[in-house]
Amino acid sequence: MQVLSKLNNLRIYDDYIYNQKLDFLTKFNLINNLAQKNITKITLNFGFKNIKFEKKKMILFFMVLELITNQKCILTSSRKNLIFLRIKKGSITGCKVTLRKANLFNFLDNLLLALPRSENFKGFFYNKKTKKHNNFSTRLEDLFIFHTLESEIVSFIKTLDISFSFNTINDEEKFFILTYYKLPLIIK
Repeated sequence: MQVLSKLNNLRIYDDYIYNQKLDFLTKFNLINNLAQKNITKITLNFGFKNIKFEKKKMILFFMVLELITNQKCILTSSRKNLIFLRIKKGSITGCKVTLRKANLFNFLDNLLLALPRSENFKGFFYNKKTKKHNNFSTRLEDLFIFHTLESEIVSFIKTLDISFSFNTINDEEKFFILTYYKLPLIIK
């Protein structure tokens, strides 16, 4: 039974990519299919600022990332000494997960199903004037919207940083891709 559900998810994933390629080619008048632009990866990140490096509290962050993404997370450590933040070189500063291919689209589906549960969420802020890079970063304040998390864990963990990476620099193409996946955007 699980094999059939995995095959069905892969078929939906392939159909979704194919339809997006057709829409993209017709909107931007591209001849070459290899010039297709898409989301290459999504990185989810937690920073350990307020926990004072207690290992018992760090475990909660790992559990939350694994429950949201169904993928193992990795530690991030500091590359140099930061005296004003009291961080030594090599100390643990956070955890992150990088999603690609099918895991990326599974997370997007979960995110789009979870966003209507938030009462005060209006959309992600997208500033067309200053974004000239190949990524779009945002922050999710309310984590109780995900079905897999309980309110006791989420009350301790405040924000989740989300970064979308694209294989394009053009703002129109990035905006088209984000709106094609039905992400709620507020344009500034």
